[in-house]
Order: sequence, then C-alpha cells, then structure tokens
Amino acid sequence: MSLYRIASRRVAALCSGVVVAAAMTGCICCKTMLSETDNGGTEKMVAQNVFDVSLADFPRLEGEVSDNGRFNRAVAAGANGVLFVPAGVYELNETLKITNLCSLLMHKSAVLRAVAEMDYVMVYDAKNHWTKGNATDFNLFISGGDLDGNGLASCLMLTEFHHFTLRDITLRNGRKYGLRVQDYGGSYELVANNVYGRCYLPGLAGNVGISLNGGDSHYTDCIMVDYTIGMEITRGGSNRLTRCHVWGGPLPPRQEGEDREMLVDSINYKIAGSDTVLRDCYADTGKTGFLIEGNARLLGCAYYNNYNFKLDDITVIRHRKGKLLVSDGYFTKTSPKATVYDGIGGAIWRDNIYNGFNEADLPK
Repeated sequence: MSLYRIASRRVAALCSGVVVAAAMTGCICCKTMLSETDNGGTEKMVAQNVFDVSLADFPRLEGEVSDNGRFNRAVAAGANGVLFVPAGVYELNETLKITNLCSLLMHKSAVLRAVAEMDYVMVYDAKNHWTKGNATDFNLFISGGDLDGNGLASCLMLTEFHHFTLRDITLRNGRKYGLRVQDYGGSYELVANNVYGRCYLPGLAGNVGISLNGGDSHYTDCIMVDYTIGMEITRGGSNRLTRCHVWGGPLPPRQEGEDREMLVDSINYKIAGSDTVLRDCYADTGKTGFLIEGNARLLGCAYYNNYNFKLDDITVIRHRKGKLLVSDGYFTKTSPKATVYDGIGGAIWRDNIYNGFNEADLPK
C-alpha cells in the first residue's frame, strides 16, 4: 500500500476516471479513503482497495537508461493485483511483457513510449488465466494511459485471456498495429470501450488501428484516426462493434499529387470471420468504407467522405465473401466518383438512406 503526501487540505484524487475529495470516506471507487494531517499541515491519503502497487515506489536504478527495469519490478510486485502508473512519460527500449495477471490502472497522462525498435510497446499474455479453474479472476483490465509506438513499435498485444476489459486508452503511432488481439494462442470476451487510436507520424502507411483475431468480443465507442485500416476482424465469430468511428486524412501526402498518406488504399472496416455485427458504426473518409469478407450485419451504419481531403473514387461497401445484411444505413456521396456497392451480390438491403447518389448508383 502506497502513502502519498498531498500539499493541500482538500484535493481531488482521480481513481479510474472518478473524482473524489480527499476527505471523503466510503467513496464509490474505493472502500476506504483515510486522511490525517502531520505537523506541517500536509495531508496524507491512503487509498485502499483501488490498487496494490504504484510505479512511483519503483524508481530507475543507477545505470538504467530506460524505464523497463522499474516497470518489471513493479509488475512482479503486483502479480494478480493492480499496478497504478502515475502521470509522466516513460521510455521503453524493449517490450514490456505482463504474464502474471497484473492489471494496470494508468493515469490518463501516463505515456509509455517506445524509444527503440521492438514488436510491441506492451504485450499482455494472460496464459495463467487458464490454470485457475474455479478461482479464475475475471476482472483483469488495462485502464487509462497512452501507449506510443513512436513509429518504432506496435502499441499493444493482448492474448490468452478469457474475459478482459480494455478501456479509456490511447494507442498512438503504431508501426504495424495500434491494438492486436491474439497474435498467438486463444482468447475470447474482450470488452473494449473508449479506445482511441491516432497516427501523427509519417511513414506508417499500411498499418491497422485495431486488429482482432479472436471471437466473442465487444468494441464500443472506439475511434481510430489515420490508420490505413481502421478496424479489422481477421477471423473468429460473434464479434460486436458498436458506435465505432474510423476516419482519416490529417496526415499530408507523401508526394505532391498523391492522395494523403493514410488514405491510400484505406479501409475503414475490414470484416472477415463469422456473425459480425456493426451497429451505428461510422466509416468516415476511406477509399473503402466496409470491406466484407465474412457473414456480417451492418445496422444503422453510415459512410461520409470529407472531400476537403480530395479523396475520390470511393466505394462504400465492397462485398467479397459471406452473407450480408445492410439495414437503416445512411450513405452520403460527396465526391464525383462514388459507388455504394461492389460485390458478389445477394446482400439484403432494408430501409437505407442514400444522400446525393443517383438512382443508377444504388444497389439493385
């Protein structure tokens, strides 16, 4: 349990996104909030049952040139518990690997940044999840923080879990992936909420914001910006995407006269696997809005091309494999060349709105 000295008598503490006053007891995000005042008038707070270990208690040791060592020591101390990561910029020169079921509670301004080439900034391998039987802890999570691949690494890989929560996190400048689920092993039931991905660095064209290689997972309110492929499902069944938004265009062209870098061959949503449902998802300024390569339902989804970025010759839905239902959609034409549907046929269309398209452009 860590003890923090707070300079003011009344201070707001951020615990997993909930602000509480230092003098409170029995707050909704921790069972007990204790305070006492020392001779200098400095208030001390102890938050119980929020986290078990703080990275603040594990400084760099003499001779260490990155923050990998202190993270490794803190993670080891937090096995099966919760590690808190305070605000700050932490430099990693090799992948941070978590295999002991230590969950992470990160300050929203805790930045883990790659400073050398590596596969991922962080790999969370929950293989020990499978050995617990009836004692399995189904509350594993990563909450908060900012993983910056810095163009040198993908941001995050999760695998070998059965039920895991990922929320309120930023995935920045992933070399190949922002988030990759299941490079290897077996996983199911990822609950991902408010995952924000964005690339600011040039030279990353061809990358993927979120790549899911497993099943039975839920993604809600996730936003990907300037990843060439925003969200993809490569295999697995019964995945659900709800109110997700993928868009591109801010990064300039690599050469004059070309499309903007992250719009070249861009795909907002690439969907394989089986029984995928996209509900109220928004494809915004991509060469292809929805690439369908497996059984899927698009319910209440939309496409819009911000023509300020000069992207033309777009296709809203490319249908290559599988059965497809498109219902209650809203599809807008803003550029001279735009196609609603290109594919194998057999799709079911219900109650869609086509804005700006000619009758001849509409799917038959």
